[in-house]
Amino acid sequence: MSLARELHLLLFEHDCVIVPGWGGFLAQYRPARLDKVRQLIHPPSKEVGFNRHLLRNDGLLSDHIAERNDIGFAAANALIEREVAEWRARLEANGRLEVPRIGIFYRDQQRNLQFDPDDRANFLKEAFGLAPVVATPVVRRTEEPRVIPMATETAITAPVHASKRPWSAAAAVALLLLGGAAATYVGMTRYGNLALGPRSDATYEPGTTPVPSLKANSASFSLPEDVFGVHTMPLSDNDSVSLTVDMGSAPADTTAVAIAPRTAMRLRFHVIGGCFAQPENADRLLKELQDKGYKASRLSRYGELHPVAFGSFADKQEALDLLASIRREGTGQAWLLVR
Repeated sequence: MSLARELHLLLFEHDCVIVPGWGGFLAQYRPARLDKVRQLIHPPSKEVGFNRHLLRNDGLLSDHIAERNDIGFAAANALIEREVAEWRARLEANGRLEVPRIGIFYRDQQRNLQFDPDDRANFLKEAFGLAPVVATPVVRRTEEPRVIPMATETAITAPVHASKRPWSAAAAVALLLLGGAAATYVGMTRYGNLALGPRSDATYEPGTTPVPSLKANSASFSLPEDVFGVHTMPLSDNDSVSLTVDMGSAPADTTAVAIAPRTAMRLRFHVIGGCFAQPENADRLLKELQDKGYKASRLSRYGELHPVAFGSFADKQEALDLLASIRREGTGQAWLLVR
């Protein structure tokens, strides 16, 4: 039996696969992304992570191996234990363990077990067969403004032959004098400085047509009280002329502060105690946790699994506090699920 092959098959169908005695493999959706360094566009995938604290046997891997090999549940658990013992021996002997198409395990300087997933493996069925695409950057060309040279005008001067036409200068001088005299005559005539005939001064005479007196309308326009918004109303009773007035908005009550009830907040952070393929096992753990005083509950199905939570919270810090308390007291294995 190859435990790596069974893990590879299960990760296509499930988001959490636990290897008893070794840890849990968690698959999380990752959208398509652009690698600017290598200039590649990677398709969407399911990124695999590892949690060494998930050691409780939820039965998913054992049921799968028992069904594929036509053996009992206990025999499947024995095969898993033997394979895990071989993994641990190879890790201690070589310092690293490569699980084909899953990833590489190694120990850091503090002797903690670390996991490096295989980037070539894509466990998202919808993206099966999709390979990275080369992303060639597009170079945008910026056109420089065209400068159109302006043609320089060349002054052409005609030679003056004063000796050939002596009467031309004299005619120009006479024309200027005649124009100035005409302008002076028009100005004096307009403003009365030139007496060309008898001058009559205009006098004001009042008109004889009587002007009717204006009578003020006795009707007054008033705005209604305690009315807000935009309203159109006549200026007076039986008047065809109307006026549109914005009465403003009602004053806001600043003393009341709306506080959303805590029960209406979404419980997104769940401290998971176990995920089970069989609902009976989930009910058994739920009763154990409730008997110990936890506000435990069964969540909706997580893939093909039935998760059981120590508690669910709307605040992430409260969930982390409970998770730390469970690990400190040794109540059981737990991990945080965010939905």
